[in-house]
Order: sequence, then structure tokens, then C-alpha cells
Amino acid sequence: APAGSYLDKGIGKLCQKGTYSTDLNANANCVPCPDGITTATNGSTSASACLAPAGSYLDKGIGKLCQKGTYSTDLNANANCVPCPDGITTAAEGSTTAAACSLALKGYYIDSANSTNAIKCPLDTYQDQEANVTSCTACPNGWKTKETGATGVAVCLAPPGFELVGGATNITACAAGSYKADWNRNPCVACGTGLITKEAGSVSKDACLVPAGYGLTSLSPMVAAPCEKNTYGDSVDRAAVANARCTACPADMFTMDTLETRTRNSSEYYTAESACLVKPGWGTTSTTPQECPVGTFNEGKNRSPCHHCGTGWTTVAAGKTAESQCVVQAGWKLAADNIPAPCDKGSYSTGGTEVAPNATCTPCATGYSTQEDESVSNDECAVCAPGYGGALCAQCDYGTFASGGAKVGDACAACASGSTSRKGATQSQQCYSTLIDARNDVFNLADEGAWADNAATTGIACGAACDALDTCVMYKFVVNEAGQGTGKCSLLSEASSPSHTVGFKIGNGDDYSVWGLTQSVGAALASQPSSVADEAACKDACTAASECEVYVWNASGTPKCTLTKSELEEASISMFQVVGAKLYSDLHP
Repeated sequence: APAGSYLDKGIGKLCQKGTYSTDLNANANCVPCPDGITTATNGSTSASACLAPAGSYLDKGIGKLCQKGTYSTDLNANANCVPCPDGITTAAEGSTTAAACSLALKGYYIDSANSTNAIKCPLDTYQDQEANVTSCTACPNGWKTKETGATGVAVCLAPPGFELVGGATNITACAAGSYKADWNRNPCVACGTGLITKEAGSVSKDACLVPAGYGLTSLSPMVAAPCEKNTYGDSVDRAAVANARCTACPADMFTMDTLETRTRNSSEYYTAESACLVKPGWGTTSTTPQECPVGTFNEGKNRSPCHHCGTGWTTVAAGKTAESQCVVQAGWKLAADNIPAPCDKGSYSTGGTEVAPNATCTPCATGYSTQEDESVSNDECAVCAPGYGGALCAQCDYGTFASGGAKVGDACAACASGSTSRKGATQSQQCYSTLIDARNDVFNLADEGAWADNAATTGIACGAACDALDTCVMYKFVVNEAGQGTGKCSLLSEASSPSHTVGFKIGNGDDYSVWGLTQSVGAALASQPSSVADEAACKDACTAASECEVYVWNASGTPKCTLTKSELEEASISMFQVVGAKLYSDLHP
């Protein structure tokens, strides 16, 4: 039989479709094409005539059905079937026409305007069948999809920061204080007890914060609590890391809950070291707090240093809390103007107490004094006062003085020879010569007959005669014209029943030698005081008048006060006597 034929009982017949023969042959059968392929007609003469039928393709010479989503329309020798457009498939294998591409793949839908075009399901929708559908289904419960083309409801998820709360119909943002990091249907994760997030919908554990005024008390589980009992947190919310704990107050500083012995108020947060305060009676320093030392105070519950009591004030102990606890310090008194003043020499003060905060200075016993001002006890009255001396600190006698401060037993110092002083004189300047010259020559008397002659024939002897008599007021010596320093001596004695008090000025009025007479002494000044009330005022008027040497006080006369001076008189001199007991300062201590 020729190529393309076979012998059938000696008769040549064409090879049937699906078979072939290549040469003259005596075969009873043609060669069959491999599985799944055939020939276009009878009488095929070569293996190459074996082709894949419509709906099939060749795979290493074997015909195989086109897979779903592909097709072939004719006999072919193709190694692949024709694919349907993207997103479209066929109902089964072996499709033979393009029209078989009619179903949308999962995650797609058919464009209603063009059936050969498939579109991916938009975000938040899905399509879970291979079907001729023209839309996708919205995700339930408000769930979302990460990408377009979702192929089933299982990929409808809550995005990071969202969850579906039990009983709810739609997802909601994670509540503040919780977070969710992934796409899933899990509930949000609580940050931990006491922790917060800045807002709802947090997507990371890093969003969990320790609130201002809080600190971590546990890392696993994460727990934060308000700082209290002498600790403080930050002034702002901070990351929930291991060191986000409450910070202890510095030593000897406390938060208000401790200071007031109470629990922390719900709205009270300690957010900085400034919440750490000193307790009453303590104050801050440049380093660490300290108890307020004596002389200072602080009400506490603050960050202030101790306040000093005013000058002259102190406290009876350390740790005082109010200015009202300041008392007058030892060695001081509260003066009339309500301002403390130091005690002068000769007095002392033990200071005030909280019961009696004011104080007065107590004088030392008569004759005794202290070495310094601001003495604090009677024990310091250990020296003789000015004007006192001897074993018992008795008042210095006439002709002696003591400036004070001498130890008990030291006698008063004697005035220089030829001088005297009042009792209780305190300095050598209060020792006055026992005979003092008139500034001019003599103090004349209204009644010169009051002079008494004395046998002395020299000025020195005349002065000695007056100095020897306690009642001699003054002497007058007149030199003889032909004498060699000799002359007449006259003495004036104090009256037994005087009507006038006569005071002779010593120096510039440092003191006066005061005597009782029955007449005035000296020449009256041209200018006299008016309206003089008493002897003291008359004396003061003489002191104020530089020309005045004598004041004359006649309480029953007119005028009562007369100021006088000495006069010039050739060859004459006068000196008045100074006797301690006749000094104005002794008569009027």
C-alpha cells in the first residue's frame, strides 16, 4: 500500500484520521497518532500530520486539554493554549473558543461594559467564586483589605489600630491605652494598667506611654501608677521603657501627701522635683536641706531656705516654723519703739521665751557692771561700774574716780594733787583744780564788807588759806605797790543762811562749784535770760553764754537768775574754791 494507506485483505485503504503511514507498506494498519492528537484528514503520510485538536495543545508530542482559563480553536501544533484575558477564566478544561472565557476569577469581576475585560475587586471588597459576576462584595463589619483583588471574606481584616468589639457591627479604632500592630481580626492589646496612648487607634506598642506624674511599677505585666510618697514622675508623657519609673525625692524632702499624712488626691500629680518639699522647720540650701538653725524659721511645705529672724531676734531652738516663734535674743531688749536694741554695759538680758517673747535689760547691782554690751546673764556683772571701785564696788569718794571695767578689789584712782571730784566720778577729766582763777582779775561783791581779812601775805599763802577751809568760797589777793609779791589776803566764806545760790563755771560748763551766799557775785552780763524757771535752767543759760562765769539764783528775787563775770582790777587776783561736795553734779546727781 502507498504512503498514507494500509492493506485490508489485499486492498489498499487510506489511513483513517488520527493515523498515518510514511512509505509503501504491506501493513494491515496505519500508525496511530500519540494520545490526544489526530490528523486533519484521512491518508496522512507522516507523523507531523498528527496535531492537537481544538481545546488541546501539544506537550512533548502528546495532546493535552487546554487548562481552565485557556482555549484553542483548531488543530494545532502549539505548545500552549491561548490564555483568557487577565482576571477571566473558563468553566472547564478543553475550551475551544474565546467565548468560553466568560467567568471572572476570584478577586475579579466582569466589566459590564466589556465582557472580555475583568477588573480587580477594589479595596475593602472581595469576590470568592469563578463566576460571571459584575461586582464584588463589600467586606462585612467595616473590615478592610490590604490590597485590591481580595479573593474571599477571610482576607477582610481589621487594619492596624482597629478591632471589632464584641457585639458591635463595625470595627472601631483601638481605644486610648491600647494598640494593634497587624492586619487581623484580633482584639486590640491593652498597653497595661495605668498606661496611655496619645490618641485612639495606636498601631504599635511604642505608642504606649507612661502618663505625666506616673512611673512603671512592673515591666511584665506592664503596670504604671501615680508617683506618690516622696517620689515624682516626668512633666510630660514618656515612653514605657525600663527606666520610666518614679524618681525618689532628695534626702529630707517630701511630697505633700507625706507632709500632710494623707493619701494623694486623685487630681494631684507629682511631675517634677519641685514637688519635693521640706518639712516644717527645715529649709533648702545650695546642697541638701537642713533643719533651720537657731535664729531662723521656715513654715515648710515649700522649697525655700530658712528665714532669719530680724536683728535682735532669735529662736529658743532649731527647727522653728514661724516668725511668731522669734524671741528677743539674749543680751538684747525690746525698746520703746518695739525694735530690739542691745543691752548697754552694766545690764544684761537672758532673752525672751516663746511664752514671753519680749525681753528687758536688767541692771547689774549698784556698783557693778559688765565688760561689754549685750551681756546675757548676771554672771557677767563681774566688774566695777564707772564711778565705783574697791572690794565691794563702792562709789568712788571725793577726789577719786574710776572709768569702769576694773576687777572687783581695784580701788578708785586718786585725782592729781591739788584737784578733786564729785563722788562717783568716772574719768580723770572730772577731777578739777581745787582753786580756779577768775578769767579777768576779780569777782567783786556788791557788799565788799563781806570779805574777811587773812594774815597771809602772799598769793600762794592766801590760796592755801582758802583751800584749807571747807567754807571758803573764794579768795582775793591785792599786791602791795612797794611789795615784793606781798599784799593783802581776803577770804569769802559761805553764808550760814544764804539767800542766793552762786555757781562758778568750771571750764566751759563741765560742772559748777556751787555755794550759798547772801549777795550776787561779779558784774552782770549785758544780756540776761528771761523766764528762767529753776536753778537748772539758770545754770544751762550760763553754760550757753560763753562770757558767763557765774550764775546767781535768787528764788525769791527779781530777777531770779542773773549771769555774771569777773572784772579787771590792777594788782588784784581772785580764785574760787572747788570742793567735791559743792559740785553741781554731786548736789544734783
